[in-house]
Amino acid sequence: MYDAASRRAVPLTPSPVAAAVSLFLRPRWLTLAAVLAAVLGAAEPAAATTAIVLNSDDDSLSVIDSGTYRETARVYLGRSPHHLILTPDGRTLIIAMSGSNELVMIDRVTGTEKQRMAASDPYQIGFSPDGKWFVAASLRLDRIDIYNAQTYEVVRHLPAASMPSHIAFSRDSSTAFVTLQGTSSLTAIDLASGGELWTVPTGPQPAGIVTRPGGTLLVGVMGADYVAEFDPHDGALIRRIKTGYGAHNFLAAPDGKTLYVSNRVAGTISVLDAETLAITGTILAPGGPDDMALSPDGQELWVTGRWRAAVNVIGLSSGTLKTTVPVGRSPHGIFVY
Repeated sequence: MYDAASRRAVPLTPSPVAAAVSLFLRPRWLTLAAVLAAVLGAAEPAAATTAIVLNSDDDSLSVIDSGTYRETARVYLGRSPHHLILTPDGRTLIIAMSGSNELVMIDRVTGTEKQRMAASDPYQIGFSPDGKWFVAASLRLDRIDIYNAQTYEVVRHLPAASMPSHIAFSRDSSTAFVTLQGTSSLTAIDLASGGELWTVPTGPQPAGIVTRPGGTLLVGVMGADYVAEFDPHDGALIRRIKTGYGAHNFLAAPDGKTLYVSNRVAGTISVLDAETLAITGTILAPGGPDDMALSPDGQELWVTGRWRAAVNVIGLSSGTLKTTVPVGRSPHGIFVY
């Protein structure tokens, strides 16, 4: 468990995740480096059975044995962890700490903490497809930060209208698209110059955004019940697809044929045909579904429940809720090895 008063991790009852893990579950207090090195480095990436979840309101990280569906450890991480991403080379997992103003770099294979880097209020983060740019949305400070992705040096601090939230990129890596929750709009930024290309209304409280293989943009309109599609060149609205109230975030299947949409208020996941955007299924995911990840074998969809302090595990073959794993408060970002 996590002791909020001391901001330290208390080991939970061990489960047979790996022999190495049990060695680190014996001490009363666990450190981030010890837990991640033991659990994430205990298995080869292709055969790993671990999920990590960022608990934003507990300032902690939960480690889940995805074979037994049990939380094996909870570790103090730093203030307000929200999102995480793999570097383009797949070697490093970056955790964005908006409250403690830093990026935490974790070695993907060994699980060891490599570095903590100062970064002002990183909420959502992303790499351009060509690996040249690293962009952070600073929701609390109304700013968008553009970094050199090789050195992580800030190239530009760009003021944003209000509450920049999620990020996507054009396929040619020239443009970043950022949803602005405070003004219910979407903005396009030229990465080379930092100039604003266009800003258009989206509907209330836009959140997640994704670039489709064909280049158009999909935005989850969290204050309504639909996903909006936009032309990336001028921001023209193409169509709205009704998914469920609180349409929030996206996850694309590795084969590019399926797109999952989390509907936070409705408590559902919409399954879309990625080409036609037709809804092919609806899956129950109670508790404010937010971020999603697929298991390495592609058989399970893991979904954080922001309002339930839990992670929902969905069996994709049946399209039903398989189990629920309790974690910390307001679980947000998730990564499954």
